[in-house]
Amino acid sequence: MTKIFFMYNNIFDDAALTESSEADGFPAENIQNPFRTKVWRTEGLVAGTANLVIDHGAAKAVNAIAITGHNWSSAPATLDVEFNTVDNWVAPAATESLTWADYETANGNLATIIKKLDTTRTYRYNRLNVVYASGDFDIGKIFLGEYFEPTIEQTIGIMQDFEDKSRIMSTIGGQDHVDEIEMYRTIKFKMIARTQAQWELFQKMLRTVGKRKDLFIAFDYTNESNELTIYGKFDRLPSMKQTVVSLFEMNFRFKESR
Repeated sequence: MTKIFFMYNNIFDDAALTESSEADGFPAENIQNPFRTKVWRTEGLVAGTANLVIDHGAAKAVNAIAITGHNWSSAPATLDVEFNTVDNWVAPAATESLTWADYETANGNLATIIKKLDTTRTYRYNRLNVVYASGDFDIGKIFLGEYFEPTIEQTIGIMQDFEDKSRIMSTIGGQDHVDEIEMYRTIKFKMIARTQAQWELFQKMLRTVGKRKDLFIAFDYTNESNELTIYGKFDRLPSMKQTVVSLFEMNFRFKESR
């Protein structure tokens, strides 16, 4: 059975950040920009070690983590998020290790790493801790927060398309000149909310993000945690049809963000 979940309330974007290293013009605050191509870039790492302290100002709950827009071509020796009540990392209160995913998977995912936590971590401070022996690296977007997972265990009719907006022009001699633009995916899918309470949770999410805010959707986390996980926006807010009492059918369209 397919398990889908939505990561849409990102507390990382409002946090104060302190990076151990940054290249000129590529501060960690770039990660708080919605574009995954606007990156935090390290510079001059010693033994590939870098960290990013995240201060929420007060204890806040995290039960899902996502990273996209990285350029790690192999698994870092250390890749985890630590949690603590104070900004001291000798012995953090909790640590969650992340599993590396390549910067483009077989399914076309663009450097997307996700993890659902077994235990909700509620602390003021988080720290991303990375040891990457190959040297400096980029990160485009981080999610820290809570996820919404509908109780239904199967989506209906997922359709995935690749969009190529490259501009192709012909010369006088008939040769093609291509202004290449990175491709992105669009996803169409249908879901059913089986209770009024579930429908209200969908409405809460949609009011929060609308068509203006980016979020992560993991379409098949149960079987393929590194596959079909999209960072983007709703391209069209879903139409809803109530088929019987407390049974709501919704049609979504979602577009991958650059």
